[in-house]
Amino acid sequence: MPTTPTRRRLSPAEREAQIADAAIAVARADGLAAVTLRGVAASIGVAPSLVAHYHPAMEDLVGETFRAIAAAEVAEVAAIVADVHGPAARLGALLSCIADPDRDDVAALWADAWSIGRTNAVLAAAARDVMDDWQRLATGIVVEGVRAGVMRVDDPDAVGRLLFALVDATNGYALVDYLDRPTREGLVRTTIARAVDLDASALTS
Repeated sequence: MPTTPTRRRLSPAEREAQIADAAIAVARADGLAAVTLRGVAASIGVAPSLVAHYHPAMEDLVGETFRAIAAAEVAEVAAIVADVHGPAARLGALLSCIADPDRDDVAALWADAWSIGRTNAVLAAAARDVMDDWQRLATGIVVEGVRAGVMRVDDPDAVGRLLFALVDATNGYALVDYLDRPTREGLVRTTIARAVDLDASALTS
């Protein structure tokens, strides 16, 4: 009679990575609120107590999960923008990346982060850190544009803050289907173009 092969016991590092990957998959599929002991455990077929062994405080896992997803997105967009020539084209590429429908799932996670972060200090800190990363990316492009004489701006940091205030607002609009996507994207692109003294067509990539 054939015997059933025994499953190899995962090392602590492997189990930690498995749990982290599972939490990311759960968050992307169902939002940060779904990153619970039971939800993560069920997704990998283990007991909730095993997840609790590695993450006694679920607020830490939720925060780490959001940070991993959001920071990876910033790094990916930064790499795309870095391959584009010229500050105006770079800024246009940044706006296009942010507006990409394939990133809507991460945009929804930002809404989760702001809401749940009211009572989860780890998540709130992760959100602030990644918002700073986005800010540095946008401001760096504007500084480059000013130095090149392409953009005229007194305060590049203010433009970066304006950009993401607009993006965050229009992402909120999207969650309740307020204004269509072209209108939302046009609002961001036109406003930022004016802020750096460019025609909006210059930011179309």
